[in-house]
Amino acid sequence: MGAVAPSAATAPTAAAPGTSLASGVAPSVTAPAEASVPFRLESAGPAAEGIAPSVASARALSASLTPAAQERKAFSVPVDDPVVASPFGYRVNPLGGYGPELHTGLDYASGCGTPVMAADAGAVVDSGEHAYGGGLRIVIDHGDGLKTTYNHLSVLEVPAGTTVARGDLLGAVGSTGNSTGCHLHFEVLVDDEKVDPQPWL
Repeated sequence: MGAVAPSAATAPTAAAPGTSLASGVAPSVTAPAEASVPFRLESAGPAAEGIAPSVASARALSASLTPAAQERKAFSVPVDDPVVASPFGYRVNPLGGYGPELHTGLDYASGCGTPVMAADAGAVVDSGEHAYGGGLRIVIDHGDGLKTTYNHLSVLEVPAGTTVARGDLLGAVGSTGNSTGCHLHFEVLVDDEKVDPQPWL
């Protein structure tokens, strides 16, 4: 999580935005072994001071925005064989090594080129480069104040204005934007507030 991002010489190479996955064949992606960067830290030292109380505050806010299980929508996980590399909550920033910083979603560790699916039906309201580090990003409005976002993609399969169904192909896992390696950063928003996605899955 605190490792230095790969250099230009070792960064993963992904297909250009717009490469189609509709055929079911993922784009060719290569990366040398040294480009693999872990998301977790065993010890963060002084940078981690204050994270524990901050995590409690973030979880309390998230819980206040999350209805009881019988009242909320259940989203599907957007990637197959999901492995959570970094959960929602405060952590040491993996690029700068400073903290605490609120991690606003779930990071799924997955190889570049892995298909990313819509967590539920809705309208694609944004599809393109995120101005604040999310890289290639898709945002879906599911109605009732709910949105999901899919960040750091290598491929965008659907433009803004598209209506999608649960499980529809959105793009592919990548490492675009502020990223230390191939992964999907997945967010759930309630009335435009980012909450812990886990209770919604």
